[in-house]
Amino acid sequence: IILVVVVLCAVGAQAGDPAPGVDAPAVTVPTFANNNCPIMGKKASLKLFVDTPKGRIYMCCVKCAKEIRKDPDRAHAAAYPKIERATNTVCPVTGEAIPEKDAPTVILQGYEIPLCCKDCVEDARKNSQITLVKATNPKAKDVGNKACPITGKAVAPNAFALIGDDIVGLSSPECVEAVKKDPAAALKKAKELA
Repeated sequence: IILVVVVLCAVGAQAGDPAPGVDAPAVTVPTFANNNCPIMGKKASLKLFVDTPKGRIYMCCVKCAKEIRKDPDRAHAAAYPKIERATNTVCPVTGEAIPEKDAPTVILQGYEIPLCCKDCVEDARKNSQITLVKATNPKAKDVGNKACPITGKAVAPNAFALIGDDIVGLSSPECVEAVKKDPAAALKKAKELA
C-alpha cells in the first residue's frame, strides 16, 4: 500500500509543474458583472454582454441586446442601481496623479472613476474592463505589451488576463486558457514584448 502511494505521488509531479513550495501566479479575468439582466430581470450570464459607453452590461439572453443598445443609459441604471466612487489616486489611463479638485470622472459598470483629465475619458471607455481593474485594485500594474504573448498579434481592447497583479494584454479573450497553462511563461513573454 505504501508503494502505491509513493508511485502515485511521483506520477502527480509533471515536468511543467512548479517546484514544491513554489506557487504559480494566479490567473484571473475580473468581470464587475451585474447580477440580473436589466431587461428581463433574470440572472445575467457572464458569457452574454453588450459593450456600451458605460462599460459592459450583462444579460440573460441574446434577445436583450437590442433593448440594451437602444437605451444604454437606462439599461446601465437598471443593471447597476448604485454608483460607487472608486478610490484610485492615479489615472487608470495615464498613471498620472488625480487632481485634488475638479477631477473629471467616467461612470463604468457601477463605478465613478476619477481621471487625470478629460482627454482620458474616451480611452477609459474603450478599455473599460482594464480601467475598472486599475481603478479598483491599487496593486494592479499594466505590463504595457502591445502584442499578445500567446499569438503575437496586436492586443485587442478589453482582452487581458491578470497574472498575479500584472495586467497582460491579449489578442483575444480565448487566449486566457493558454495563459492559464503557463502563466509564468506568458508573463515573461509579455514583458519582453513590452
